[in-house]
Amino acid sequence: MAVSLLCFIILSLFMIHEFDEIIFTRPWIEQNQTDKRYQKELFIARKESYPSAESLAFMIAEEFVLAVLLLLVSIVIQSFELALATGFAHTLHLFGHIAQVLKFKRWVPGGLTAAATLPILLIVFSVYMFQYPVAWPLLLTLSVVIMIFLVTNLLFLQKQVRNFQRFIYWMTKAEK
Repeated sequence: MAVSLLCFIILSLFMIHEFDEIIFTRPWIEQNQTDKRYQKELFIARKESYPSAESLAFMIAEEFVLAVLLLLVSIVIQSFELALATGFAHTLHLFGHIAQVLKFKRWVPGGLTAAATLPILLIVFSVYMFQYPVAWPLLLTLSVVIMIFLVTNLLFLQKQVRNFQRFIYWMTKAEK
């Protein structure tokens, strides 16, 4: 039960944060793209190649499936290490958003939920790591492997954005 609860918390907080990105990224770009203060902000700097909201949602759906699979394996094999490593990868991502909030001194897409969910994740991780035995070498190894896997996957997804957009429009096209 304990691994299942950990996985549920990680996945729930991951999706809350991802919804923030889906909802606020395009409006953020549109409203701030001409402001000189934000020309180096991640979303605005890449505004020409940044995906549409539906392509972003498509990419996040794929990341969600990967997270579900990793966390499901964690539950099946009762591995706190695999669940924690998956959660750590997401947590590192949150630090990036918080760094942007501090740099620009205002909310950026993903920043609000990063600030709200990061303390919760850190508390949950601390409780689990002190309450249950953790194989530290395994946790560190899995953390590195999962992070490399997820970053590689994200880079792949970003290169496929145009294909996702075409696929989405092909799937939704009405037949004549």
